[in-house]
Amino acid sequence: MATNAILSLDIGTSTLKMAEFQTTQAKGLILSEFAVHTSIAKPGEAEQEDNLVKRLTELTAKRKWSTNRVAVSVSAQSVFTRFDKLPVTDEDKIRQMMQIQAQENVPFPLEEVVWDYQLIGEESGAENVSFVLVAIKAEIIEKVFEQVEAAGLKPVTVDVAPLALYNAVSYNYSDEEGCTLVLDIGARTTNLIFVEPRKVFTRTVPIAGNTITQSIVAEFDSTFEKAEDLKIREGFVGLGGAYEEPELESAARLSKIIRNSMTRLHAEVARSIALYKTQQNGNDPKRILMAGGTSMISYLDYFFKEKLDVPVEFFNPFKSVAVSDKINKDKLSMSAHLLGEAVGLSLRQVIECPVEVNLVPKTVIKRQQMSGRIPFFAMTLAVVVLLIWMFFFYFKKATSLRAAQLVQVKNDVTNLKAAEDKLVDQEKLRHDLDAKLEQISALVSRKNFWPKFLDDLNSQVPEEIWIVQLDPRRDGKSIGGAVASTTQERSARRGRRSRMPEAPGPGEGGPGAPPGTAPAGVGGAEGSLITEFFIQGICLNHPDKQSPLVIVDKFAQNLRQSDYFGDTPEDVKIDYVGNPLPESWAVSFTIKAKLAKPQAFQ
Repeated sequence: MATNAILSLDIGTSTLKMAEFQTTQAKGLILSEFAVHTSIAKPGEAEQEDNLVKRLTELTAKRKWSTNRVAVSVSAQSVFTRFDKLPVTDEDKIRQMMQIQAQENVPFPLEEVVWDYQLIGEESGAENVSFVLVAIKAEIIEKVFEQVEAAGLKPVTVDVAPLALYNAVSYNYSDEEGCTLVLDIGARTTNLIFVEPRKVFTRTVPIAGNTITQSIVAEFDSTFEKAEDLKIREGFVGLGGAYEEPELESAARLSKIIRNSMTRLHAEVARSIALYKTQQNGNDPKRILMAGGTSMISYLDYFFKEKLDVPVEFFNPFKSVAVSDKINKDKLSMSAHLLGEAVGLSLRQVIECPVEVNLVPKTVIKRQQMSGRIPFFAMTLAVVVLLIWMFFFYFKKATSLRAAQLVQVKNDVTNLKAAEDKLVDQEKLRHDLDAKLEQISALVSRKNFWPKFLDDLNSQVPEEIWIVQLDPRRDGKSIGGAVASTTQERSARRGRRSRMPEAPGPGEGGPGAPPGTAPAGVGGAEGSLITEFFIQGICLNHPDKQSPLVIVDKFAQNLRQSDYFGDTPEDVKIDYVGNPLPESWAVSFTIKAKLAKPQAFQ
């Protein structure tokens, strides 16, 4: 018989998924309700955080949920994840070593992040134990909590989507032997989850549904919305080889576009398998489970079966989870591939799962602790009220004494009024002097602004990035010549070796400015007001290291944290990032960066 309700929320880039489960006496789950909200997430735009409250409100309004306490999973693209090993030792030393691991590997100061870890596959007699370390910027997760709470929900745990999906796979496919690879293909990223007994490894790659849609936009000269609709309605993977092409030319073009994008994804899958085998001592996958919204493209399962030569099937998160008779089975079958994370989140409430990290912010923990102290505060308040009544009569007598003092104070006020008149005259004189001083300070500040600005900008640039051009603009229009930064100049400023190679020009394997470009001075009419800068640069492309997309995004985040630029995604926006092809050693990018305060260039 069903007893307690469990509510789960998976926050994806374009899709929100909520599911409610009832627990049974046998520690099982029964799906009692679910809802899915889908929207279009365009590439190059900020995450739809500002719309999260609205989307969640719409989602919760569709169903009547039994509880508002919810377990939440967040997208892996905003979470730092590391898999490694430690020597086996006692629990206290493990904590100390994990603290050191976090300090050395998390790319942010620990006081600015929320982090957690989990030991995996600990075996008696083993010399090392595997672990997974996860961390997320505190401001990001706190914003998520604020928005979820604004929609009337109370988050209790925060998991990472790939790890929640791993728990769901481990539970539903516990009888499978060997290695299982889960391909969770979403809108902006694809999560690869390797599942083996006592082993887990995840990797996120920036090739997914939007990659296909962008290619359709370029090929058909269409809007992103129309391209997305065409992909969903008519898209399928071209089978290639001996298979006959579609009769319609547009259908053939569409199938080839999708196949080309999935071929790139296959290359990342092959690379991930190699990493898993070498770094984690894993085995080759014996089967592939597909999940995520983009996985439903026709013939995609045949494509990966052909490429990887292993059986491919769609992940069923309800293989070992019961479904209530009240659920519409047809609607559930259309959304089951999206609900794996929701199942994994709910499993943590009833059984011990292989991975149980929790990224609840410290601010929320303190708030929850304060809620537990409310009875104590109530008792304290009662005592305070009692004391107030006890001192009431004392204050009544004191009032009469203060009345006499008030007469004396009025006499003092009369005397002070005469002195005040004199002070007012002096205050006017001081005000005039302050105004003159402010004018002089403003002139000095304007003189020193630009050297400080350029030093600050230089400090925000990651090692892998060169700024090629810095174009001052006013309301989107250029107001003068741009500042061009050569490789040698950039190297000199960053302390690099003088033999750094020139950025490649067109046709030389990557993006770059034409050879011989000389630095130009910032020009413009006298007194022009600069409101923003158009930044053009290049980013090194190491296929075996961090993606240029991530590095450029980090550069944009650095600018938002600077005092000289706006702090929102709309203020500092990535305008363009080139495609990081394996043969290119660098990619071009452009960023529009709005100044925090407009500046006159004189």
